[in-house]
Amino acid sequence: MTHKKIIIVGGGSAGWITASLMNAVMKRDGRKTVDISVIESPDIPRIAVGEATVPNIRQILITLGIDELDFMKSTDATFKQGIKFNNWLHNTGDSYYHQFSRYTPNMVDTFGQEWLKSDRSIPFADTISVQPALCEMNLSPKLVGLQQHQIPVSYAYHLNALKMADYLRDIAVGQGVTHHLDNITKVDMTEQGDIAAVNTEKGSRYEADLFVDCTGFASLLIEKELGIGWDDFSDYLFCDRACVMQVPYETYYPGRVNSVTQATALSAGWIWDIPLTNRRGIGHVYSSAFITDDDAEKELRTYEGVHSDHLSTRVVHFQVGRRKRNWAANCVAIGLSGGFLEPLESTGLYLVQTAALLLAEHFPFDGQMKELSDKFNTLMSDRFDEILSFINLHYCLTQRTDTDFWQEVQRPEHILRALQEKLDYWKIKPPSQSDFKDQYTLFTHQNHELVLYGMDFLKDHYRQKYGPELSPPIVPGFIQQRLQAMQSQLPLHDEWLHHSLGMPRYPSTYASGVSF
Repeated sequence: MTHKKIIIVGGGSAGWITASLMNAVMKRDGRKTVDISVIESPDIPRIAVGEATVPNIRQILITLGIDELDFMKSTDATFKQGIKFNNWLHNTGDSYYHQFSRYTPNMVDTFGQEWLKSDRSIPFADTISVQPALCEMNLSPKLVGLQQHQIPVSYAYHLNALKMADYLRDIAVGQGVTHHLDNITKVDMTEQGDIAAVNTEKGSRYEADLFVDCTGFASLLIEKELGIGWDDFSDYLFCDRACVMQVPYETYYPGRVNSVTQATALSAGWIWDIPLTNRRGIGHVYSSAFITDDDAEKELRTYEGVHSDHLSTRVVHFQVGRRKRNWAANCVAIGLSGGFLEPLESTGLYLVQTAALLLAEHFPFDGQMKELSDKFNTLMSDRFDEILSFINLHYCLTQRTDTDFWQEVQRPEHILRALQEKLDYWKIKPPSQSDFKDQYTLFTHQNHELVLYGMDFLKDHYRQKYGPELSPPIVPGFIQQRLQAMQSQLPLHDEWLHHSLGMPRYPSTYASGVSF
């Protein structure tokens, strides 16, 4: 039987997630239906600063039959139960949670409506979930010894993306994916405008039915060969650079390993704070139009403290947007070559995973490339647009006026029209499931509520409507009971990591400078 051939140009997270997933899901009765090869450059520097994920990543482990503990040990992983946003509403130490688990009623969800009519003295997230409290107490989302993927609350991982790529590479190669370490020197095109083959530095020529561009921002195939342009999102997301730093625990251990990603707003952007089992990765995402690289680095070091003075930093330039077509001719762009959105909601690996699975679902076994690529492009464009809108939501609701950056991001011209229409509609009624019809939606009405109410949406409106003497929010009894039970059962996150993964016990060097 002649198999269709796929060549993935580029390794890294994008290349090896794509290779391992497509190789696994495109088998029939245990037999492969496609031949997959990865051509990876041995010369491109690989630098990992830590990566945060969303719960969908566990689908990769389940699909590939990966043991969770082995995966976590191999990737320096810790648990992630959500994101804690600091100083996004004001610059006064305010914070709110976008956690992964919440109580969902069987019928109509009225929790948001009830909270809007309250005095908001208890954060909305605490009225519909135990998870913010678990994060504040730094409890693990799992019991020690609990079987993999059995979970009392939903979670994702903080992990070393470079090590994850290597881990998936070994699995993919072990299951039949061919790996070539070589550099692409020339691309041969057909008269019809398809890619015929890629030529390499070692003198090889590789033909395929489908080529996947995982070459990152270089976009060697989709842009440089096929000329597919870029939809720029910078009118809605201003940040275009990141100053990144690794903080080894041998240098500085803050006394705990958080089970939540910290996203702390600064003068012209924000800082991610991602804990692994051996270090933290921090990065200042900022707009070069509002702050210089030197000042951005100073803010990063001020955030971290004096112990960071000798630690090196690196500035990464990026452009927010997406490819006008992720699939053109017989080439599919996955990863950074297909688009990039700032990592505020940790969607980078999710977009790779989604593209790989959609490509497997829409693979042109019978040659109907045009019809399948059109549908794939629509689905992927929708994913980028959805995430763009959700990240834009975080910025447009701010009430900060302390810098030019925060004043500018909330101007009407920098709010997506479709998002503004939703915000206007949500002044009439709270978000609900019927507002989101796409079966692939990542951020549902529940996610939007956490950001809206974390950012005090319609606070003045409801005070004017119902008067200043509003009642405190109600925390349902079952939430309180569940929290009490879990508080007595769940171990500290650090203890779970020590016991289950063998994480060393680092001496605490906690000092002022890092906000938890």
